[in-house]
Amino acid sequence: MARHGTPTPGQAILEGIEWLKMDKAEFARRLGVSMETLEGLIAGTVEITLELASALESVTGSPAAYWRMLASKAKKTIDQ
Repeated sequence: MARHGTPTPGQAILEGIEWLKMDKAEFARRLGVSMETLEGLIAGTVEITLELASALESVTGSPAAYWRMLASKAKKTIDQ
């Protein structure tokens, strides 16, 4: 998946799912969320809370601060 610049949280989640070689259902299960919530995270309609950032860190190995930074940048882009 070629992209330029900082990925959206959804793009990063999809890349993580691909890199971990698991399907969305397994990723959602490990994350501790429903498929509906996972789809919302990917679409950008569900906010990455501190709790979700920590869960994403546990599943992907990417620090919670990384997920919060992506969410913050995405929000700033939407607000502009």
